[in-house]
Amino acid sequence: MDGDNFELDFMGGRIKVQRRLVANQTVYIVAFSDKRNHLVLTRATADNANYFWTSVPEGRQREAEQVGPVIAEHIRNNQ
Repeated sequence: MDGDNFELDFMGGRIKVQRRLVANQTVYIVAFSDKRNHLVLTRATADNANYFWTSVPEGRQREAEQVGPVIAEHIRNNQ
């Protein structure tokens, strides 16, 4: 799993995604085709055992919630 790279369509552009294992946690590093800074995100577990996407460090939650499901769909479709 460590070291996976892929590209996806996202909101009219492309994103490059790197999947990495850091301290036994999977994180995704996203490079946007526009000039935005890279986004690092991961899936976390809420109190009710549901998963949600969050940025690392926190602060770009909205982007994480938009990009995360696109990554999850890609993973589901390519397992």
